[in-house]
Amino acid sequence: MGLFKRKPHEPADAGPSPDAGPSPEAGPSPEAGPAPEAGPLSDRMALARQWQEQGRQMQAQAMQRLAALQQAGIGQQTGTGQQGSRAAVGSMSWARQVLAILAPPQPGFVKRCSCVVCGAPKKLPTVTAYVYCDYCASLVDYDLRRACEGDTAPDPAYAAMVNSTRAAARAAVAAGDRDTYRDLQKQVFAAYVTHVPMAVSHRAKNDPGYRDAYVAYMAEADTARAFDPGYQALDAEMKQRVMGLRYTGNMMSPTVAPDSFWPVVNTLEKQLEAGNVLYRTAGATELDPDHAEHLTAKLGWSAFCQGWLGMLPAETAAELLGRAGLTNEYVPVQAEDGQPRHCGGCGAEFHALPGATAIICEGCGRRMDLGGAEIPCAACGAVMTLPAGADRVACPFCQAQVERSGIR
Repeated sequence: MGLFKRKPHEPADAGPSPDAGPSPEAGPSPEAGPAPEAGPLSDRMALARQWQEQGRQMQAQAMQRLAALQQAGIGQQTGTGQQGSRAAVGSMSWARQVLAILAPPQPGFVKRCSCVVCGAPKKLPTVTAYVYCDYCASLVDYDLRRACEGDTAPDPAYAAMVNSTRAAARAAVAAGDRDTYRDLQKQVFAAYVTHVPMAVSHRAKNDPGYRDAYVAYMAEADTARAFDPGYQALDAEMKQRVMGLRYTGNMMSPTVAPDSFWPVVNTLEKQLEAGNVLYRTAGATELDPDHAEHLTAKLGWSAFCQGWLGMLPAETAAELLGRAGLTNEYVPVQAEDGQPRHCGGCGAEFHALPGATAIICEGCGRRMDLGGAEIPCAACGAVMTLPAGADRVACPFCQAQVERSGIR
């Protein structure tokens, strides 16, 4: 049975898709320059930036070596499977196929989890990796499989921002200037949210308050790591572990030797534990707009796995997912008792379950207040639920101004 399990009554796995397409890449490409040197761990995507950057740089170096061999007439061809072209073991598309084998994406199923705030089980479908409660809109879980279904390749503008702040960030750390360093990281994370939107919660897309709080939170966490001697010692240890990695396979598909990889994982575990303590003592945890301290380690593990799965043998990849606690189970969506509603921000339909007070719109990420009835648009007749805190919106269907008291 795969690590991503289904209930006994669920349909049989369909197997990997032969045309899965490109996998997510949450960090800057090797051509764009490396990520900021703030350590490999972040509450959210800072970890993904560094680890996926390192993985891609290793793959790029292998490709360069392969090109040199091909020029000398020593190149090798990739194999093919029964379903067509097979991704190289060291490629990021192979990572997607690993996840597809473990849990082929199928409609009508949702990750099995319960809200740590209100205790309600997850029932409604999700379209992003960020799983929010159907009853109180709290961040419940993170779905690695869902994260690997989309493309989060960064815009070159993000890499430009990283490179433009690097020297100043180093100088700020050397001078012990936390304020300057924090301000620089706010610029970096603001660019990340803007230019890599699929790598962060969809709440950041249309909620300026959430977006600003998220940027402040990430910058504070990054600052805490950069100025903590203990964490910097772990960062140095991690770099040594990575330098000690050994590879097998051909130049086209370099594969990490498992016995050299597990020390990297051991150091990551220490970083995750140290990070949780550090963020609490530094006050960063209080800034998290999702209040999701319970997910900090899982987000770190997920980002790490996304960065390394494509360079591991299949059995090692499966073992890593198990050790990371990413062995998920999927159950049928349960929306039968829900009342159909429409988001006043984007017009998407969602279901308000009995007893629910708030929900995050899967279409646009806005938080919907379910405490009142839907409001009709006097211009086109459409009814909608206004986003929390909004008394007036442009009708997503006809653009007329709709207010809680009617239309103006």
